[in-house]
Amino acid sequence: MNKLFKKLLITATAILLVICYSTSVFAAGFDINNDNTVNVNDVTFLQNEISNFSDNTDYDLNNDGKLDVNDVSYLQIEISKSSLENNTQINISCTEYKKNVGDTFTVSVDTNNNVNEITYSSSDSSVAKIVATDKHSVKIKANKVGNATVTVKQCRETVTAKIKVEKARCVDLSEWNGDIDFNKVKKSGVTCVILRAGYGKDDNQEDNKFNEYYRQAKNAGLNVGAYWYSYATTIDAAKAEVRNCMKTIRGKEFDLPVFLDVEEYRQAVLPRRTLTDIISTFCDGIKGYGFDVGMYSAKSMLVDSAYPDELASKYLIWMATPNNSYNELPSFVDIHQYSWTGRVDGISEKADMNYIYNLNY
Repeated sequence: MNKLFKKLLITATAILLVICYSTSVFAAGFDINNDNTVNVNDVTFLQNEISNFSDNTDYDLNNDGKLDVNDVSYLQIEISKSSLENNTQINISCTEYKKNVGDTFTVSVDTNNNVNEITYSSSDSSVAKIVATDKHSVKIKANKVGNATVTVKQCRETVTAKIKVEKARCVDLSEWNGDIDFNKVKKSGVTCVILRAGYGKDDNQEDNKFNEYYRQAKNAGLNVGAYWYSYATTIDAAKAEVRNCMKTIRGKEFDLPVFLDVEEYRQAVLPRRTLTDIISTFCDGIKGYGFDVGMYSAKSMLVDSAYPDELASKYLIWMATPNNSYNELPSFVDIHQYSWTGRVDGISEKADMNYIYNLNY
């Protein structure tokens, strides 16, 4: 036996003595000594076969057409891999989560196996959507009221996290709300804010507080969205509002959609087809820049002046109906503005209050 061959065999045997794992479930062909287990004894058996110049192709484990020390190394790797797989242990940071619609959160994963892939799945992606993963974490977006289970799997080991998602309390704000303490807003139980970015199609119509509100709300850990107040009565005007809106929101990162606010009388008296197309033009335009989109309007205007079912099939619907409960609203409503006179700690003026139930198109 040459020195290199002997050295490789000794190394392989020493490693296997440390990590060997006896089992009867290894792939057929590795139990080459037929003792119903795969361990270091199979390596010894293979060594002897090679030393005796056996030409039994059943022992050509790496299928390279010859029997040599490379088959010993191959057997070592397979035993090591199977040992690692069968001894895998995974844990997650928490097994139960209670979140609000709009929240994005991370579940940390610990594993003693840094070789095999970890997979993640959600029992209901409309409730708990997996948005990013890596070796040690999974990022989840709570998108709808409901319950879901996120499963983390590596080899044959699985762990689960139960996710309960509840409606989100939200305020929508503009410069008319004055100075705001967003930390107090967050502590009051509000988790989301939708900020007026601006209005119309002309220059210099950005909301004077938008950038300030955006920065402070983000720093307070609130989920942020935006809306653009529309005056458009033609398709061309809607396209101009898209361009104007994008001047303001470009480069911003939102947790909630960008909404078109439609409530002008001049729009309510348009033909239903015309108003529906105006809304679609704006929403599709903003969506084309990578933003989630939706529309806001009063119930009477949306139902009487547009085609709500058509719009609801493509965009989120935010409806103002302070005199109705959510259960009384059409089934396509995703966000309910239930009050125009709310009081929230951190906001001195009366505020518009909303509940967010769903963020899925």
